[in-house]
Amino acid sequence: MIDVPTLETMARQHGVVSRRQLLSELGWSQSKYGRYRSAGVFVDVAPGVVRLASDRPTFESLCMATQLAADGIGFVSSWSAGRLAGLRRMPRLPVHYTGPTRLQLRFPEWVETHRSRWYDESDVVIRADGLRVATPLRALFGMAAAFNQFRFERAAEDAWHLGLLDPASAADYLERHRCRGKDGVSTMERWLERCDGLHRPAHSGLEQELLAALDRVGLPSPLRQHPLRLANGESIHFDLAWPDVRLAVEPGHSWWHGGDLRQRLDQDRDRGCSELGWLVVRFDETMLRDLDEAARQIRRIHVRRSADLRNVLDPTR
Repeated sequence: MIDVPTLETMARQHGVVSRRQLLSELGWSQSKYGRYRSAGVFVDVAPGVVRLASDRPTFESLCMATQLAADGIGFVSSWSAGRLAGLRRMPRLPVHYTGPTRLQLRFPEWVETHRSRWYDESDVVIRADGLRVATPLRALFGMAAAFNQFRFERAAEDAWHLGLLDPASAADYLERHRCRGKDGVSTMERWLERCDGLHRPAHSGLEQELLAALDRVGLPSPLRQHPLRLANGESIHFDLAWPDVRLAVEPGHSWWHGGDLRQRLDQDRDRGCSELGWLVVRFDETMLRDLDEAARQIRRIHVRRSADLRNVLDPTR
């Protein structure tokens, strides 16, 4: 039988425990530890870290096993920290873990280790479960080096939407640390340029994916969160807009705009935009069935709006 203090420790640590903890903190002998491993009660997770064979490993348990293997030196970083913070579509493996250059342990193949001279405890948040995790800004810098531009911007917008950071704090962090992580600097700079003048993040990943598709079909980059004051005095913001042709696109999940009341409000708003000569085109998640065709359709609408506007300005055409 495993004693209660050991089970309680493992429960606090997502089902894992280190050999050091068992021997020095929980009163186990080396022989007892060896017997439990030999009998298959304990299964190795990382060097010097075990779990109960009856338990199934989770993402959190793998993060904790990595930290215990490092004896508490270092922190979960990059997209792994993003996943723990609740960002969407963050990979489960490999677990990214950052430590000082003196950290020379051998980790399992599912751990991506970053040994760096850029090691500052101010970049670490200790969660209630004891996990040492990169702050959102440090994690963002790591993701800038690991992701392509599109995946990074989707993660950055998600973090902004969750209130974990904003472009102003990211720009300040980049300015202070740009010399320490050159791989991610240009990626962050491009996102910050896109965010210039914005006060709110994208509502959903749909917006980010549509922006990438619009770029592929050669449409001029739209303005995001473009403000417009309606005739009734209401101020609104378009997700994506081309003010020169008074065209706006509103991508959003059907659940976001669902319900009779919400739909009536959207229709009232669209009519108010029409009064001012604006065309509002709405898309829901069904556009993902053929995202490039949706982008091509928007391009065709944009071309037609441009031609119509020229005809209005020059009736002799």
